[in-house]
Amino acid sequence: MLKRERLRNILEIVTDRKFVTVDELAKTLQVSDMTIRRDLNELNTTGKVMRIHGGAQVISQQDSVEKNYIQKREINISEKQAAAEVASKIVQDDETIYVGPGTTLEFMVAKLNQKNLRIVTNSLPVFEAAKKNANNYELILIGGSYRRVSGAFIGALANNQLRGISFDRGFVGVNGIKDTSMMTANLEEGQTQGLGLNRSRKKYVVADYHKINRNDFYEFYHLYDVDGLITSPGLDPDIVKHYSQITTLYQGSE
Repeated sequence: MLKRERLRNILEIVTDRKFVTVDELAKTLQVSDMTIRRDLNELNTTGKVMRIHGGAQVISQQDSVEKNYIQKREINISEKQAAAEVASKIVQDDETIYVGPGTTLEFMVAKLNQKNLRIVTNSLPVFEAAKKNANNYELILIGGSYRRVSGAFIGALANNQLRGISFDRGFVGVNGIKDTSMMTANLEEGQTQGLGLNRSRKKYVVADYHKINRNDFYEFYHLYDVDGLITSPGLDPDIVKHYSQITTLYQGSE
């Protein structure tokens, strides 16, 4: 079977079944697991299927429409909690940290129990999540133009405030990570997050594994410029190997 025909067959099977495993595809098409993994990675790269642990799933039309932060908060909760747990443990006592917008980062700040922290964020939902434990640290909300869909403050006012602050660590979320590209849905929001990272001595991107190998509208940072990619368990071993060559990979536990 030619590669082009095999890719077409894989796409038809995934579209029909909505989700299919590597093993099922290998048996159906009578090729090796390694061949199927390479084919799925190629289809994922071109945006035709979504590569997930052990197989692939169909991409719905709704995936191209940005969800608001309330909707995102209810998606892949266990994976987000796992990544958030790892991120929260990287923070040390007496540090000043930047935390960007993102539902995984809301979970992260809720888990912080270090002493004498100073937390700076341009995200109203992150601020609200951190406020519940604010007796343990200083909490600063950066103002600016309010982006309702994500709950983030962005634009010139937010950026000017961030330029005056130095951080020990910066944590940002993404809508997608594709090879060396860190992507989000909005240019201005990405620019503000990028500035927060630039002002940070140590830089981290926090994303559950569903965000990895996914594209979005605006590339705001390069993965090789951050100190670590913090994610949840569930990544295919080939994807783990690929991204471990770009930056340090931290994975949560099951």
